[in-house]
Amino acid sequence: MKNKTMILLTAAILSTGLAAIYTSGQVTSAQTAASDTAIPLKEAKLNIEHNVKDGDTGFQGFLDSEGWNSITVTGPDGNVLNLTGQEKLGQLGLTELFFETVEPENADVPIAEVLETIPEGEYTFEGPAIEAGEEQGETKGTALLTHDIPEGPDLLSPAENAIVSAAEDLLVSWGQVNKTINGSDINVIAYQLIIEKDEDPDPNMIGKMGLSMYLPPDVQEITIPSEFLEPETDYDWEVLAIEESGNQSLNSSRFSASA
Repeated sequence: MKNKTMILLTAAILSTGLAAIYTSGQVTSAQTAASDTAIPLKEAKLNIEHNVKDGDTGFQGFLDSEGWNSITVTGPDGNVLNLTGQEKLGQLGLTELFFETVEPENADVPIAEVLETIPEGEYTFEGPAIEAGEEQGETKGTALLTHDIPEGPDLLSPAENAIVSAAEDLLVSWGQVNKTINGSDINVIAYQLIIEKDEDPDPNMIGKMGLSMYLPPDVQEITIPSEFLEPETDYDWEVLAIEESGNQSLNSSRFSASA
């Protein structure tokens, strides 16, 4: 009787083990199929930002999807970043995410050393897709990183620390950018103009009071209507030159509006 029980128990263990192997194979096949038909990320970006005035350089990234709770970024040298959403918000699922690295001063860490962190090439963003807590398979996207860093634009008007009239329209202008910081030809696809009030942000609002606009590469000046300006107010402004792979360099200045 004891032998019969042992035989039956052994058969049950083998049956369970085979079932597990079979089920594991089915899951692997399903995962492979899901990977082959991954939901594309709406956006996946990885680029360099160089600040001319502050003299620092770092990396930025952005992704957008219908939903995810974990993303791995992989490049020519392997994994470079793992992003994981945990607890209740992670279970609900995330969509957009912007991130940027520490930007060491060029005097302390030369740009060449910063660029050695991750090489040029194609980077893959991928991970489990999730929407309202329901798993949706895999999501995936790619981003191209180059080491082409544009020169920062020369800011022409208003001059540094200029005092302008809040009752008049303001002409803002900057110089054209067509070279990298190493002097190579470059294709700038847009400029971004940002003007913000020089004040602490509202504790409950993301961002500062101001404006931000993207302009075509053949535009180096624009008129800001007087309605935007407030008397007796200081403003910070900057222009970013954005090259075709997304890398950007910025220059910044400030002015004050009088009554």
